[in-house]
Amino acid sequence: MALLARLGGVAGQPAAENPLREAGELRVTMVLDAGTRAKLDAGRLNVINADVRLFDGSFASFAGNAPMIRRTDLLVVQIDPANAADLAALESFAVGPGQRIPVVAAVADLTIAITRQLLRSSIADVLPIPFSLEELGQAIDAARDRVARATGQGPARQASIIAVQGALGGMGASMVASQLAQIWADDKQVLLIDLDLQRGNAALYLNLKPRLSIADLVEAEDRLDVEFLRMVVERHQSGVGVVAAPADMNPLDAITPEFIDRLLDVAAQNYDLVVLDMPGLWLDWTAAALQKSDLVLLVTQMTVSGVQQARRQLDVLEANALADRARVAINRLSPGLFGKYDLSDAEAVLRFRVHFPLCNDYPTVSAALDEGRPVGQMKLKARIDRDLRAMATALTAELVALEAAQ
Repeated sequence: MALLARLGGVAGQPAAENPLREAGELRVTMVLDAGTRAKLDAGRLNVINADVRLFDGSFASFAGNAPMIRRTDLLVVQIDPANAADLAALESFAVGPGQRIPVVAAVADLTIAITRQLLRSSIADVLPIPFSLEELGQAIDAARDRVARATGQGPARQASIIAVQGALGGMGASMVASQLAQIWADDKQVLLIDLDLQRGNAALYLNLKPRLSIADLVEAEDRLDVEFLRMVVERHQSGVGVVAAPADMNPLDAITPEFIDRLLDVAAQNYDLVVLDMPGLWLDWTAAALQKSDLVLLVTQMTVSGVQQARRQLDVLEANALADRARVAINRLSPGLFGKYDLSDAEAVLRFRVHFPLCNDYPTVSAALDEGRPVGQMKLKARIDRDLRAMATALTAELVALEAAQ
């Protein structure tokens, strides 16, 4: 996994205290060769009025990192204009996942002819290598104006996205997603999207009876914008916004990867945190949703089928280069001696760490889901409430760290 270095010495600060995360700050990602990076005066880049980050990896790695793309307003990428593959990859990015991102090409031995060639493509600007801080600042200022004209405002905020997926049906993934969303809603604007078109229960578990659902967003794909999204969102008493699954069975191929890209881009620009309640199936569009997510929370139980299916899901996540984003929760556990959970057997079979144990308290959880309330309101000092809140706190800390690193 490529590493990202944030310049200016603020990577370790909490998001709320990070001056580079203030509203309107342009987020600039630079993808440069090692030799070019070594010649940069990184200590002075923080004088530029922007959040400048150096991506330690190839352009292909950046183009495949959807969370990083979400948090980029301007891309500066070094290319060799004599390399047809470089140009084709950059053009494909500019008209695909990077449509909203102005791209500045950094080129060694830049000539007028090469500049004209690049500006005839989808590239917004060109920088010579080596470039001065003044030249970089001018390119950033031009991009800031372009972003403002395109959006009518400054750079849009970009929420973190966490996908919650069950190893198989009945593992409690929807319960976990709905309970976490309510906990996070205490201090965040949270949107819960139920993507299980055939068995989705997120709205039911929050005791909501929405008039509209994700099926209405699918039908209006070409018109999907923030206003239409708000029409479909049902608001829970906790403050959680919910996009419900359809009341009727819908074909799984009703959703496309293109729709997922559009939906999550719109959602991420208007909420602090987006929680996806995923079906346990692998399709083109579910893979696209997981690729867009910062973290994937895999929920299973301590049963033979639960652990085996979780291992199979982890295999697919690894095959799709998503294993580093995976976190495992085991639901309905019984604490052992001194109230501790024994996770060693499960971790041995999974060959993966179990990050979050969840207590087996069926009566409390069932009552909470029936009434659409947090489990903590059903039973004071419930172990399951402590477990869920510990998980929410740990995931929040990971998301903050990921955002600081990105």
